[in-house]
Amino acid sequence: MSGAIDLKLMRARLEAKRAELLEGVARAREIGAVETDAGAPDIADRATSAFAREFSFSLSENEGKILRLIDEALARMDNGRYGICVHCGERIEPPRLAAVPWARHCIECQELQDRGEI
Repeated sequence: MSGAIDLKLMRARLEAKRAELLEGVARAREIGAVETDAGAPDIADRATSAFAREFSFSLSENEGKILRLIDEALARMDNGRYGICVHCGERIEPPRLAAVPWARHCIECQELQDRGEI
């Protein structure tokens, strides 16, 4: 990717990922709602069922976080702030946005956040 950000391409990628995640969250909720421990004949089956449900909810929680980040990125596109770090105001490099289109931070600020410093 060159120095310029192709907003049309980034928006399409964000919207496609958003649709994919919404489908996954709906599927996980459906699986969790259908599975019940009452039908499991023994404790091992109930434990397996509980683990599967917990795993599905864990995935949907992570997917929900990414969905929020995608929605924030789309809002930044709408207000002309896409590609600008929300912490320091510096430009987020195009290769980072190509890898993570919903990135909120430049790489330096992301490292600070990962260490709990911001």
